[in-house]
Amino acid sequence: MGIFNRIQNEIDDRENREGITPADLLELSMGLRRLMNRITREGDQTAEQAAAYMGLPADEVEDMLNNLVAKGYLERELEQDVWVYRTRFARKRGRDVPVGIWSALGKQVKDK
Repeated sequence: MGIFNRIQNEIDDRENREGITPADLLELSMGLRRLMNRITREGDQTAEQAAAYMGLPADEVEDMLNNLVAKGYLERELEQDVWVYRTRFARKRGRDVPVGIWSALGKQVKDK
């Protein structure tokens, strides 16, 4: 596979992942919400850093982090042989405006 195809596949993959919205935070358990808030506020975190903050065993926190990665809420990247987790925010969705909105509004104003 050429470099163009690999880059295009990565772009397509990134566009398909949702990311997290403020409303999604409300649906998380208290522990996961606390972990997400930490990573969002403090930036990149390793499982060990997150475990120290949470006061839980590193393997338990790593499972929580990987669960959040699977949901698309976090990204995971290997940096210097250590997995680093960062928040993946959802893109703001654009609003589709109907093509004839202005003419329809103009007609309503004229009719009144």
